[in-house]
Order: sequence, then C-alpha cells, then structure tokens
Amino acid sequence: MFNRREIEMTRVSRFATMALSAVAVLSMGTGSASAELLTNPGFESGGAGWGSFGAAGFHDFFGGNGHASFFSDGNGNWGGVFQAGIAGTPGATYQFDLTDVRIEANTNANYRFGLEYYQADDTTKIGETIDPISLAVTGDGLSFSMSATAPNDPLLAIVRPIILFDNAVSAGQGQENVFVFDASLTPEPASLGLCVVGALGLLGRRR
Repeated sequence: MFNRREIEMTRVSRFATMALSAVAVLSMGTGSASAELLTNPGFESGGAGWGSFGAAGFHDFFGGNGHASFFSDGNGNWGGVFQAGIAGTPGATYQFDLTDVRIEANTNANYRFGLEYYQADDTTKIGETIDPISLAVTGDGLSFSMSATAPNDPLLAIVRPIILFDNAVSAGQGQENVFVFDASLTPEPASLGLCVVGALGLLGRRR
C-alpha cells in the first residue's frame, strides 16, 4: 500500500504531466492558422475589421486582390491603417509581418510599421514598438517583419498593429505610393514561456 507521501507525490506527478500536456497543446496551436490574431489579414471586402486615417485606405486596384493603400504621391501627405480590439498579454512577444508589399519606384516618405499597446478602453496608450520600412528596394512581392515584446504592465489589454507614413515628398512623376496586400500578427512561440511559468506556479502551490 502507498503511504501519504507516495500518494501526494503521485498527485503532483499527475498534475505536472497535465500542465506539460496543456503547454504542448498550446505549442501546437501557435504553429497553426488559429494563431493568427488579425481579422481579414488580406484587406479584403473594403478593409473589413481595419481602420484608416489620413491619405490611406482600402482598395482593389490590381484585379481581385484587396489591399491597404498609402498615397504618398502628394507633398506632405500622411496616413495609416490599424486594427483595434485585439486582446494583448503583458510581457508576451508578437510577430508582425507584411508579407506582400508593393513599393513604387519614386516613393519618398517616412514609412513605418509596428505595434501599439493600450489599456482595456482601447484608447489609453501605454507604449509602442515601431520599426521603419526601408524604401531601398522597390517593386512587388516585398516583405517586412518585426517582433516586439509588450510592456509587462498589468493594465495592458490591447495590442494594435499599425502601418503608417508621413513627410511625403512628391516629385510629380507618379509611381510614388505603397500598397500592402497581406499581413499577419501572431504570438511568438517563446511567449508560451508565460504559460509554463503559470503552470509551474500552480504546481508549486500544490507542493
């Protein structure tokens, strides 16, 4: 027969196995399509799920391929697109990709993309991580990636992807705009460590 200590150790062992199994399931889920956090990552249906401001919007200029449009063909133009309402986790790391971008040959503006962090009201901003978009290479099928770790602030509740530009300088030659056809926002696998820490914390309390 088992003594009290052996029974307790068996319970702890079973709990540890369950915790590790849960983490394994989360790991598999992160690599699947279900890990995508964006609504309408392909900017279809007039940018459903997205918002825009300034000289930016959502169009289909290229035959059945919806996209976000950034009109830097006017001096001083500025604008951007963003997606609100995405639940964020303090301290989690996110990958934001622009996976199909057209930069026209004469584009001259300050382009950048990244993540903003907000409280639950989706209005009170906590911080941001914004990276530049290089205009050194122009053409079609370009891609840009960035990763960012959200502030470890207990008030953080929303992560907002944003693509924006300003300070446009136009030479009046045409071909001065940028179009983004596809984007993706996913939690990085390393952020599953937050789940592991939580599971180990529960295990410690059981001990």
